[in-house]
Amino acid sequence: MKKTALVAGATGLIGKELVYYLLSDPAYDKVKVVTRKSTKIADNKLEKILVDFKSLKDHADKLTANHYFILLGTTMRKAKSKEKFYEVDFTYSYQLAEIAKNDPGFEKFLIATTYKASPHSMIFYNRVKGQLEEALKAINLKSLHIFQPSLLLGFRNEFRLFEEASKIILPILEMITFGQIKFKAIEATTVAKAMLKVGKEGITGLHVYPSHIIEELAISSLLPEDINA
Repeated sequence: MKKTALVAGATGLIGKELVYYLLSDPAYDKVKVVTRKSTKIADNKLEKILVDFKSLKDHADKLTANHYFILLGTTMRKAKSKEKFYEVDFTYSYQLAEIAKNDPGFEKFLIATTYKASPHSMIFYNRVKGQLEEALKAINLKSLHIFQPSLLLGFRNEFRLFEEASKIILPILEMITFGQIKFKAIEATTVAKAMLKVGKEGITGLHVYPSHIIEELAISSLLPEDINA
């Protein structure tokens, strides 16, 4: 039976790649994209759901799917305060998990957090992501998949100094340490491929995928282009 996918965060680095793969994959006959404003994406399988994220639960009747892919996130520069950052990176994702649990058709919740996410981290970003992970685990979803990518590579519409510098520095460090460096950047397309693969597999329970496992999943996945060949 074909599935319905719901994507929150479809305009982000991972989200836009994932939407492309979902639309191309015959395993899904409908892809719901949850956004604040309309996107330019057009496809017969696509359903655009415009919402005010501050009142997500008011839209629960529309936010139904078999597989929920959650890729919401912001930056401190955009959020301008820790409170607003927390609202976007924690509250919205958590509320979508609550909606999913009450959805009769719900099967799987897949979310991207970050490398070294921990509720005890000294880094605010990692701490919020870690708090979110713990909160999601406490809901006891029947199938929860947490992806923890490291620094994401891919085209962004905005310039981020740290990420641009890291693209240069990390490959050099990897070379001079003969590949022993523990922190490696990862392509957004790689994360999207891994999430698609896990989405299509009949896996239940709680699973956490650190960056190196995400790489392995993507390498072993069958891409939509291969399916349609």
